[in-house]
Amino acid sequence: MNDTIKLYGPRLGSALRTHWVAAELGTPYENVAVDFSTGEHRGPAFLQINPMGQVPALVEGDFKLAESMAIGSYLIDRAGSDLAGKTAQQRAKAWQWSLWAALNLHPHLSKLASPAWTGQALAADVEASAKADATKYITVLEAHLGAQKYIAGETFSVGDINVATVVAYAMFAKLDLSSFPNVTKWYAGATDRPAYAKACGTTNKA
Repeated sequence: MNDTIKLYGPRLGSALRTHWVAAELGTPYENVAVDFSTGEHRGPAFLQINPMGQVPALVEGDFKLAESMAIGSYLIDRAGSDLAGKTAQQRAKAWQWSLWAALNLHPHLSKLASPAWTGQALAADVEASAKADATKYITVLEAHLGAQKYIAGETFSVGDINVATVVAYAMFAKLDLSSFPNVTKWYAGATDRPAYAKACGTTNKA
């Protein structure tokens, strides 16, 4: 395809994954803002792109795609890159841990982080439960990263992007991760990459 890629969504949260993958690949695109305050995401124009009214979303000509991990997978395949993993086993592990983080860790960390954007404190019992569950899963990730450098082995992959953007919610939640040195070291290394800085930039063009 020769059409310009348009990525809808901010450079944070789940949408950050799409910007980060594009930055790692060197894929040019246009970042299109969606004004949630005016309900643009629920308007007929955007619902034609993503019927769920959510970001991120990708448009390339007549092709429309939603869900951050699906968009990342598409960008990697489109570029013919091995960012998903250099072998079939690495690719499988990258997606295993991506799904693991989205299904198990994300719900609890996003709940803990929610006061940062809602302005409403969590009830004490809700906060305690979410923290206990998040800690349980971070402990699993800590053990996994104690045996290897990156999520899928010894090579950085989309698995690191997908999991790191989940762990980022711990920062919003001000959750102390000092008792998880492997996670802390891995996260610092992932977010120190030039592509991460580019993905978090404020320019309209990548």
